[in-house]
Amino acid sequence: MECIRISLLVLGLWPEEHKLEKNYSFLRYRFLVPLTFLVFLIFIPQSAHLFIVYNNLPLITENLTTANFPVMICIMKFIAMKSKSKVLNGVIRSYARDWENVKSNEDSKTMLKYANISGKVSMGCYVLTQVAGSILMIQQFFVIIRSELNGLDRIFVFPSLFPPVFRVTPYYQLVCLGQLIATYCLTISYSGVDCLVYLLIFHLCAQFEILHRILKQAINTSKKMKNPDGFKIAIGMAVRKHEYLNWFAKCMEDSFNICFLVQIMFSTLLMCFQYFSVFNTISRSGDRPMNEVIFMVTYIVGNMLFIFVYCYMGELLIVASGGVRSAVLESNWYELTPKNMKMLMFILLRSKKPLKLTAGKFSVLSVETYSNVVKTAAGYMSVMMGIESKAEETI
Repeated sequence: MECIRISLLVLGLWPEEHKLEKNYSFLRYRFLVPLTFLVFLIFIPQSAHLFIVYNNLPLITENLTTANFPVMICIMKFIAMKSKSKVLNGVIRSYARDWENVKSNEDSKTMLKYANISGKVSMGCYVLTQVAGSILMIQQFFVIIRSELNGLDRIFVFPSLFPPVFRVTPYYQLVCLGQLIATYCLTISYSGVDCLVYLLIFHLCAQFEILHRILKQAINTSKKMKNPDGFKIAIGMAVRKHEYLNWFAKCMEDSFNICFLVQIMFSTLLMCFQYFSVFNTISRSGDRPMNEVIFMVTYIVGNMLFIFVYCYMGELLIVASGGVRSAVLESNWYELTPKNMKMLMFILLRSKKPLKLTAGKFSVLSVETYSNVVKTAAGYMSVMMGIESKAEETI
């Protein structure tokens, strides 16, 4: 959590207001600095470069996959984090209160179990993103040095179209340095926002597991309660916790559903283009050095992992929220009095429709969605391979 907080705090994306922002109000707008680097040093120049290579499919795929699509996804994450900062601030505070108000060792173990899972997943995604970005920067650095030593035309870190003045010293070096900084702003914000979502959704699933245990315990021990209103109080607490978890899930869904949609769409295209680049490299062995192949493989694995975790979290949330009904039915509900049985109807009716994470409110994130994304990307890749082979035959 602390690593995610520091990363997003530096970029100005952390929802909570820092104490320095209270004294220096201009620091609230520091997110515009990395956003400016991303838009004016990567996105716009790369988009302009597409008009030069519009008739070369491999160069188009290289342009879009290296940074263009990831930057578009990242810009959407900037918008989501800043537009929903108040809502997310409330969610993060609720997350902190849940840890402060742990009532039993079982609850603590459950929360730690899910926190460890989210921590390992977040660390894996974060490291993969940084490794892919570092490999790209290192290989481009050597390409730039080689072109400078051999007196070739100056090239930028990314395939970009800049005015001729930016190829002259010192503007050229400043642009390359700016693209380097923009790359790490991209990798940190891209993985940092995702890691925050992973953390909060896994925490939500842990709270649902605790709710299942509370319900079972309240129903199974109803006969042993000395207070005649004890069952009513226990069920009332369970209902309030259930409503709190529904609010938590709604905040996450409303804050990130558009972001999920953009990421699913562009990640499908990214996987398609990456598959195409890999198969194109394999079919033309020797055309690309090993470090580029390693970068592409790392990039593909990282992108697929991000989407898989999103879909897995959606599936886990569906099972966890739908499990409230199962928790009631698996308990000794038949031992309750008719009056107490009626109290369970509120929870059963409220949990009739499981909670879901959606992409744009119409596509549910689940394991089935992930399989559809992979199949769609592979289908598009086969079409691109057919177009490329026909183009070579024509030449």
